[in-house]
Amino acid sequence: MLTAGLILSLNTQSSLENLRPMLAGHGSVFPGSAEGSWLPVAIEAEDDGGLRVIHQWLAALPGVAYVDVVHVTFDDATTTPSDRTSLS
Repeated sequence: MLTAGLILSLNTQSSLENLRPMLAGHGSVFPGSAEGSWLPVAIEAEDDGGLRVIHQWLAALPGVAYVDVVHVTFDDATTTPSDRTSLS
């Protein structure tokens, strides 16, 4: 399972009210608390292609001006500790 953290830039504050039901209905999208015109969202998918599909779906929603990817976690059950690299 791959996860990503995104920030949705919204066109207007009313966009958030319209987006909430759509986001809540998607089983792989987990919205956080909005801050002004920004909405943090976590998404998860089985693979990179699945993350891209969700990203494109979010970007196409009415009221979403832009989607910024702020974090992607590639660690999953298929990697071993020796496959992972450290940034420290």
